[in-house]
Amino acid sequence: MDYKIMNKEAQKDQVKLEVEVSKKHFNKAKGKAYKKISQQANIPGFRKGKIPYEVIDVNFGKQYVLNETASIAVSELYAQIIQNANINPIDYPQVKFTQVAEDKPLLVELAIPVEPEIEAPDYKGIEVSAAPVEVKDQEVEKQVENMRQKYSSLEPVEEDRAAQKGDHVTIDFQGMVEGKELEGGKADDFVLEIGSKTLTPQFEESLEGMKKGEGKKVKFTLPQQIERADLAGKEAEFDVTLKEIKKKVVPEIDKEFLKNAGDYESKEEFEKEIRESIAQKKEESRKEEIVGKIINQLIKKADISAPPAMVKNRTDQLKQEFEKNLKAQNISKQNYLKAAGIAEPALEEQFKKRAEIEVQQYLLFKALEEAEEDKIAPKEEEIKKEADKIIDRYQKEEEKKKVKEFLETDQGKQNLTSSIKRKNMIDILVDSAKVTDQKQEKKIVTPQGQKAGSDKKLWTPNQK
Repeated sequence: MDYKIMNKEAQKDQVKLEVEVSKKHFNKAKGKAYKKISQQANIPGFRKGKIPYEVIDVNFGKQYVLNETASIAVSELYAQIIQNANINPIDYPQVKFTQVAEDKPLLVELAIPVEPEIEAPDYKGIEVSAAPVEVKDQEVEKQVENMRQKYSSLEPVEEDRAAQKGDHVTIDFQGMVEGKELEGGKADDFVLEIGSKTLTPQFEESLEGMKKGEGKKVKFTLPQQIERADLAGKEAEFDVTLKEIKKKVVPEIDKEFLKNAGDYESKEEFEKEIRESIAQKKEESRKEEIVGKIINQLIKKADISAPPAMVKNRTDQLKQEFEKNLKAQNISKQNYLKAAGIAEPALEEQFKKRAEIEVQQYLLFKALEEAEEDKIAPKEEEIKKEADKIIDRYQKEEEKKKVKEFLETDQGKQNLTSSIKRKNMIDILVDSAKVTDQKQEKKIVTPQGQKAGSDKKLWTPNQK
């Protein structure tokens, strides 16, 4: 055996190990130490990598070689040591050599940072307020109007009238700046809703009053917030030809509309379902609000400090995810910062704050779920029901089959179990709280800066 663990002491946020490295492994590492020093040392009269051990001893001292040997020996064995000791480090260990001598075992003390052990706080009777679930007639009317807009159609304007705001027009245009064609400023058969702010407001406003077949020159100053800084503030001239005008026709709530919207028997049935849908969303928002406030209170109550190493790891993950998303959208970080009006240090601070909160939340739920394991452990029927619900989200049989196969693997079962445990724990927190209605409805941001309802997947350290 290359090593043996002499003592193991678990503390709140670290594990201390006393380890003895065998003389055999230590001597083996000594040869590597001599080779490393030989390759790096500059000693007159000797080539790197060809320096005799005796010369190294004279120039560096025997103890220097032994210390280098100790570092190599522990580095080689560290992964085995923490695996056998069942330790999951969150940062580099503190290493203290207590015996480094010729022809003797190496003795070393390792202080290994681990996730802190949090005592689960008492969650019963937490007092929170949340927005009441109340659906107003105006909200139903607004949703009905949205549905009408969704099923609206575009019809050509037959009468000889000019284009107006809300019309969809087909245009050709060519832009010029200082007598030169504007790059990206030309299009044929471009369809535009006037007033949609798809293009520059001055450009869209100039189309109002034009008739089918008409041409027009449009002049305006380019805005400062454009991608090409060299053109900002300069005057542009566009030759525009309006080729077609279409108006939006919003349907009445008749039998045909009700059939297309969901095969409803009557307008009353249609509005009733919309009201129920709004109420359901408000119920979900209310629960998210309650959960977010409970988590905030429990984090403070448990006085949870996020270990800097965990915060740094999560911050790095968030930055990588952010940059990956920007790349997928073909947006440079510089352009994003400019558009968002934020400096890079401020963005870094946002990532760090979010990471700190997510780590605190993870540690809280870890402690709660360990304390309430018997109450939240899912039964077989719960796991099957959750698996069926996930599979039903997919339309194609091939996709259903792949998801089903994954959920039957050990990893899939573990994911399902963790998800159900989390939902059960959240339900317990909500049921145990004292919830009152707040007078004014407010948008609540939960601890991790996102929604924290029962469908929110909690971040964990092994999650990317």
